[in-house]
Amino acid sequence: MTQFSLFGAAVAEPTLDDLDGVLLGGGHWARTVTGARLSVVVADRWRADALAVAFAVRGVDCPDAVIAAEGGFAARTGFHAVLVNSAARWTRGANEGPPIGFVLTPGGLRLWAIAAGHPDDVGYLLGTAVPDDASHLVAGAQLARLGVAAVSISGRGEPGWRVTSLKRIRRLVELLGEPPTGAGETWPRTR
Repeated sequence: MTQFSLFGAAVAEPTLDDLDGVLLGGGHWARTVTGARLSVVVADRWRADALAVAFAVRGVDCPDAVIAAEGGFAARTGFHAVLVNSAARWTRGANEGPPIGFVLTPGGLRLWAIAAGHPDDVGYLLGTAVPDDASHLVAGAQLARLGVAAVSISGRGEPGWRVTSLKRIRRLVELLGEPPTGAGETWPRTR
């Protein structure tokens, strides 16, 4: 039986700031004159479906939230005016990157794990899109702040942050809450 953290995603009120986790997992913003849209390509249908549910809970869904994409499925919000400020926080000129003073919420950690988390041969990997860029580096700092110190994986294979010890994986599980429908063995476990 897992005891979930009083500060974890299971008890936290969903907020738009949680969408930051999708950006750590490879998400991108698109903008129009009237709104902004967040999208990410994920390998598995369960991931796209879980993200679509998360977008709906936060009031930024759209009728075609999951579509087929090269490499898997695209999960996306609708174009919403309420997302303009979130997109602006992550944009510097033509580049995207974490805002100054970035703080990852437990809900954001959960969305990151949904978008890009999976077990590997020695632990649990939270994938990032690009090794050693600003988003990758701030992601590691935020994991440490949440009590889940991890090792940067940037020079070999998929970039990301690997959580290895049982104690840290337990903490990760506490923060993430119950696995989404369909996650199966892809979600971190302590047994």
